[in-house]
Amino acid sequence: MVMAPPNLPGSTRAAKVLHTSDCHLGSGDGGHEEAAFSLAIDLAIREDVDVVLIAGDLFDNARVPESLLGWTADQLDRLERPVVIIPGNHDAFHDSSVYLRFQPDERCRQVSFIQDAEGAVVHVPGTGIVVWGKAMVEHEPAFRPLVGIPDRPEARWCIVAGHGLVMGSDEPTYRSSPIYPSDLDVIDWDYVALGHCHGYSELRGPAAPACYPGATASSLGQRPGALVVDFVPGNGATPRWVALDG
Repeated sequence: MVMAPPNLPGSTRAAKVLHTSDCHLGSGDGGHEEAAFSLAIDLAIREDVDVVLIAGDLFDNARVPESLLGWTADQLDRLERPVVIIPGNHDAFHDSSVYLRFQPDERCRQVSFIQDAEGAVVHVPGTGIVVWGKAMVEHEPAFRPLVGIPDRPEARWCIVAGHGLVMGSDEPTYRSSPIYPSDLDVIDWDYVALGHCHGYSELRGPAAPACYPGATASSLGQRPGALVVDFVPGNGATPRWVALDG
């Protein structure tokens, strides 16, 4: 599936992306997640990023109240720039998914929500950025977040998004949503935006960096943070961790 293929500038232009995941809005921890998410929105505006990418678990569960859905939509609209979201294990896209109530692509002005379990390509409007990702329906060993990536589009910055656990080897595992080293090895896109692990980590693949930004509210040493990824012609993608607590 390919979503919204417009006439876009190519990858000769530099670009900037805010990458976060595991926001866990509605976890009931006293509002820490919501405060961190609002700070991530502030960071995206301050850095003047082209796109915000949320790699799963925007919401903590499917029972979050309507008031939080409305607040979240207001925060995303406050960005005034495109957002791409994939579901994770806490907000998986099944029959009782929170996204059936939230409907971000209808409720929000500039959100592309990937809901195809086989994977979809989003040509981010007004940018030279393309994002591919899958919708998680069930968090199970059979779900392979980074299997089925299409050939990279030409003349664009190309980002793969996946919510799952990077394994230490290709040995078959009972763990749910595994990402094997061989899955990363064959990716020739520019950046791999991961979600699921709550601690920031950067994994250098043979062709592109693959990063977990960590949970927004407790990304590095329990400090809130997110990744700003700079895409520069000739240099590719360079992620940098930015604290959200000053």
